[in-house]
Amino acid sequence: MSRQVDPHEPEERNGAAVATIAVVGLLGLVVSVLAIFRPPDLGPGGATDVSFAQQPTAGQTADPTTRATEAPAPEAQDVLPAPVLRPRGIEKALGAGRVGPIARDLRRKTQLVVEAAPTTFRVATFNVLGASHTGKGGNKSGWADGNTRMSWAFSVVKSSGADIVGLQEFEVTQFQAFVGQAGGAWDVYPGLSEGKPAVRNSIAWRRDTWELVQAATIPVPYFHGNRIPMPYVRLRNIASGQDVYFINVHNPATTRRWGDNERWRDAATSVEIGLVSQLHTAGFPVVLTGDFNERAEVFCRITGAGTMRAANGGSVGGSCAPPADHGIDWIFGSSVIEFSHYLSTRAGLVQRATDHPFVVADALIPPLEPLAAAR
Repeated sequence: MSRQVDPHEPEERNGAAVATIAVVGLLGLVVSVLAIFRPPDLGPGGATDVSFAQQPTAGQTADPTTRATEAPAPEAQDVLPAPVLRPRGIEKALGAGRVGPIARDLRRKTQLVVEAAPTTFRVATFNVLGASHTGKGGNKSGWADGNTRMSWAFSVVKSSGADIVGLQEFEVTQFQAFVGQAGGAWDVYPGLSEGKPAVRNSIAWRRDTWELVQAATIPVPYFHGNRIPMPYVRLRNIASGQDVYFINVHNPATTRRWGDNERWRDAATSVEIGLVSQLHTAGFPVVLTGDFNERAEVFCRITGAGTMRAANGGSVGGSCAPPADHGIDWIFGSSVIEFSHYLSTRAGLVQRATDHPFVVADALIPPLEPLAAAR
């Protein structure tokens, strides 16, 4: 028996061929888009007396004797805005009325890839040496006053290209000097919004890079167990739309004046680890900065569970192996965060502004669809 020819069959075949060619072309578009969103090189900013031009990779420490070279500051936006491929355009490419289940699934996945972008930023931690230490009756005689030193410290932060920084020993006059020099380009929390005790540990961020979603403080044990408010904020990256939690702390030192505070450092670290765990359950990455007044011990405790890593390398979970260049000033982040260009330096203006290093690193968070959905 001869097969009967369907008069519409050639048209359907042609339609299928067009759809196949369009799908192949669309896959090429996806590859091109992924090339566009390759993580950008966060070109380091220029510095005044401090060189950020040749930053070591994670696990390396800058030579503090190296003198600065001038380099141009990076542009404010490092991430290109994501183009949106509209469904109607895809349907037109595949042929109206011929978009089957496979094509529709491809369209959906293509939209997710095209619209998603990695989140890149530069984060720092900086103990700026409280103004009271260099004022009348302070323990740092011979140093410049707090306002002058804060001017130098702000210059270091600005020239580094950092867009968010955790500040410790940030007293009232230093906060006022920071705000005055920032000229509205930076926001600070808590600043003076929670009273004088809280200002000493503040988080500052560039307003053209981040917008505030939530802010709060948590009481953390300090000298003799006295509870001091420490800040944490949920910020939204303007370029990518990704939310990130930032925590900034200062744990008590053991000193001749204040005695042995090991017990209270341990208690403070427990509170901070608990807060990190709580914020992780909210579905967003976490960055923890601060002067922890501990080296290997605090590293092992914070990275031990495998959910947090240090910006300067070392182990993540399992047997504890701290990075070789660790000090007491740390940047930690969720394990999904990729750190690079870590730098800890006392060079140039840093050594005139404070008795601590300036610590900075680049961070990249890949597109996190489940986290974005949690909003």
